[in-house]
Amino acid sequence: MATSVAPATRRRILSSAFLPPLLLWALFCAALGAGVAAYLHRASTAATEEIYTRAEAVAAVAEHTLLRAFEAVQGVHDLLQLRQSLLEAEETPGTHAIQTHIEAIVAGGRFGIVQVGVTDRHGVGAWGTGGGAGGVSVADREYVRAHLDGGADGLFVSHPLLGRSTGRWGVQVSRPVRDLWGRLVGVGVVSLDPVALSRGLGRDLNGAAQVAVVRRLQDGAVLARSRDMEAWLGRTSFPDHPVVVAARRVPSGRIAFRGVTDGREVIGAYRVPEGLPLVVTAGFDLAAERAQSRWTASATAAAAFAAMLLALQVAVSWARGRELRQRLQLEAARDPLTGLLNRRALRAQAARLFTEARASSQTAALLLLDLDHFKAVNDTHGHAAGDAVLRDVAEVLLGEIRHDDLACRWGGEEMLAVLRNCDLVRAEERAVKLRAAIAAALPGGVPGLRVTASIGVAAFPEHGAGLDELTQRADMALYVAKRYGRDRVVCALAAA
Repeated sequence: MATSVAPATRRRILSSAFLPPLLLWALFCAALGAGVAAYLHRASTAATEEIYTRAEAVAAVAEHTLLRAFEAVQGVHDLLQLRQSLLEAEETPGTHAIQTHIEAIVAGGRFGIVQVGVTDRHGVGAWGTGGGAGGVSVADREYVRAHLDGGADGLFVSHPLLGRSTGRWGVQVSRPVRDLWGRLVGVGVVSLDPVALSRGLGRDLNGAAQVAVVRRLQDGAVLARSRDMEAWLGRTSFPDHPVVVAARRVPSGRIAFRGVTDGREVIGAYRVPEGLPLVVTAGFDLAAERAQSRWTASATAAAAFAAMLLALQVAVSWARGRELRQRLQLEAARDPLTGLLNRRALRAQAARLFTEARASSQTAALLLLDLDHFKAVNDTHGHAAGDAVLRDVAEVLLGEIRHDDLACRWGGEEMLAVLRNCDLVRAEERAVKLRAAIAAALPGGVPGLRVTASIGVAAFPEHGAGLDELTQRADMALYVAKRYGRDRVVCALAAA
């Protein structure tokens, strides 16, 4: 009898409307009691953990601030590379427009950029926003010599230097400038104001006991500091600073050390921004922080409910921020009309694809597609119909490639696809299928409108080692397809 009553009793209890609130209340009381007991018995450990957690958040925000500044710097370097391409193409108006735009960035002091220049292959100034930049040799400067000697292919960040012509302190960020064949023809230099760079680091810091610092991994030189940066300009570097030593081993983590200059006990967190030879540190004075935590502990019980609401608000704000950043990242990587990758995103992803293919001895292929007589579509049916054709063709292209292949709107009516693990024979077969699918799709939704495409095919590694070489070979094949009647597929071998 008891065995039959027990299950019924359990069902009534489990279905009771009071059970969820009581369970939540009990769990809350147990968690709060355990937390208070642990805090009372281990106040020092809890306070230290809290400091570490806040330091990690501050370091993450400082890293994000630094990455935004260097995204702007990378953008200026991209403009300098584009300027070089236009110079080689003798496009004087375009060159002048780029130089004017860069000068406007410097004049407005945007992103902390105070000067931009470019040297020739010998380290002699070729152009710059500052007066007297041309003809001045800076080949002896570390940030120029690093590229001229062939040791640095990406960004090089100098320690703060006093400008020869400006008399201002600046952090020089340099990058090679190459011609269409990839040969070094100069060095682009973007100068950042270290004081302006420091201003954004301290937004989440409170009081003199907390500081965010940016150092070079190479020698520990301080490039930015959330407070008193002016006093650190020109100071001796500390190559064996504990933060620098730790960051060379592991790209992020917590750290505790004694200050190199004042001997104070500091705890905090550090992060190495991806792609930058720098380390960002959030350091808190341990003695001062523990003094504050003692007052915080006395108010913990009374502020528990408010803390829960605050945590919820922070979590919601954080989630919205993450959603916004993800959406912005997606939009920045996609062509707004077709939804395909844009050129910048394709270059980044294709570089990884070819690196993986090279490491694993796999093949890859590139299809360069151009719509035939597309101008006539716009002229006859209007640009809205032309946009619809591009969208529909992009859908056909995405439907004909695999999920791990890459598809890009290369420009105008040109689209490009990079196919993983695909040799020339299979690439030609897939190109023929794609051409037929476009012809059969009747894109644009205009009655009687038939759209065809010409496709050039190139394969890795026989036609090139990277995106630019394969695109050039595929473009040559595409030219042959256009010349011999359009609506056809031509491989690079046939075009050679």
